[in-house]
Formats: sequence, structure tokens, C-alpha cells
Amino acid sequence: MVTTASVTLFKNEFVAALSDGRRIERHGWREMAHALFSAGVQDKGVAYDWRSGQRMITAGQQVALKAEMRRLAHTAGNHMVAA
Repeated sequence: MVTTASVTLFKNEFVAALSDGRRIERHGWREMAHALFSAGVQDKGVAYDWRSGQRMITAGQQVALKAEMRRLAHTAGNHMVAA
């Protein structure tokens, strides 16, 4: 089963609700990317939510988070081949 995540920005913290019921909170987009990758979420499994009263995640933050997740996946793939 593929794990997906819905990410919001609440009080300057990135908050991800995972499809398996877990919840991850991180201060920066890079830390959130690492946490999601470690939890088994792929970049294509990330969606962004916005609700009234919350700050909107900027397009730049969205792109940066997914790019970091792709970089982590690529790096992990290269380490597996080299092992």
C-alpha cells in the first residue's frame, strides 16, 4: 500500500497527515521532505491543503519540498546500486 501525505502550514510549522494515520510536524520544508521520505512517502504522494486561518504553502515551498524528496530517492537508489 502506498503511503500518501496531505501537507499544511500551521503557525509556521509544516504539518503532514499521512494516509496510514501518522502525523508529522517539522519547522522547515527540507526537514519535512526528509521526514516524509523516511516515512515511505514518494514525491507524487504529496498533496497540499489550505484551510481558512492557515498560511498558504507557497509554490516555491511546494516545488522545493518535492524536489528534495526526489533528490533523496535518487541518492538512495544510487546507494543501493553501489552496495
